[in-house]
Amino acid sequence: MTLKNIMLAGAAAIALTGAAAAGTPTGFYLDFGAGGNWVGDYETAPSFDYDTGFVLNGSAGYKLDMGLRIELETAWRSNDYTRTITGAAAVQRAGTTTSLSEMVNVLYDFDLGPGYALSLGAGIGGARIGTEDDAINGLDGRDYVFAYQGIVEFEAMVSDDVGVFAGYNYFVADGFEIPTGGLTQFKDDYDAHSAYVGVRFHFLEEAPVVEQPPPPPPPVAAKTFIVFFNFDKSDLTPEAQAVIAEAAAAYKSTGSVSISVIGHTDTVGSAAYNQPLSERRAASVKSGLVANGVPGDTISTSGKGFSEPLVPTGPGVKEPQNRRATIDLSGSAM
Repeated sequence: MTLKNIMLAGAAAIALTGAAAAGTPTGFYLDFGAGGNWVGDYETAPSFDYDTGFVLNGSAGYKLDMGLRIELETAWRSNDYTRTITGAAAVQRAGTTTSLSEMVNVLYDFDLGPGYALSLGAGIGGARIGTEDDAINGLDGRDYVFAYQGIVEFEAMVSDDVGVFAGYNYFVADGFEIPTGGLTQFKDDYDAHSAYVGVRFHFLEEAPVVEQPPPPPPPVAAKTFIVFFNFDKSDLTPEAQAVIAEAAAAYKSTGSVSISVIGHTDTVGSAAYNQPLSERRAASVKSGLVANGVPGDTISTSGKGFSEPLVPTGPGVKEPQNRRATIDLSGSAM
């Protein structure tokens, strides 16, 4: 894949920002990666034959709700080489070429389902290219030049805030010059193909504080209880645990009843992402009821995603009252 094709693909991805992009979390993130690096050989005299090297990279970025990611990336690349000097007799010298780059990248994440995303993007910045070999008056110096790259990545979430990713980029640093020990300068373009894997840490945003708190739970005598959740979370807050304890007490006081727990979400993200989130919320409430002495075989659970909001809203609205699970007590045995 040429850089031109990668850049065009990245531009096409950015143009499609109307697509859903709920595969991975929005907000700030940090990541670290490592992998292999391959530098294009230099064929004219003196020729360079590069060995397979390595790349270490790290990024700090932010993902917007629309799926765009903007990040600052630093990468270190290193490759050993064999340099052939032609003359009366060919002479070979060994050395190392390194690249330390600082890039600004823009990527677009395509949602592949809950917790999965394919990213296409590009970046520009600068790179310090350095060479050092074992020849007397050989290549030994550094030059800082303009650099650009194309990027393809795939990420899979392994928890609510940690993802693993695999990526490829084509990196070019234009026209670096290294002194050869005399008055001459060695000039070349540094172009490298990198394949890497890494870990990305997402800093999940807390739900905004609302001026009016959620409505109080119904009294114990009521048949329906409502448990509220934080944004993009399925764990129980202290307030939620108190409501579950009241529901368990109502179950015990009414005799033989069945319990139905239904999970719901707000309208942020895709239906494919929110459906399993609503099911996890229902499962968390069931676990809380069991912990309070309710037999598990009397409790049924299901999830509605964002299809039945308590407060009707448009798409992409972080409505706290829609992030809930209802506990319904029935008078008939299941």
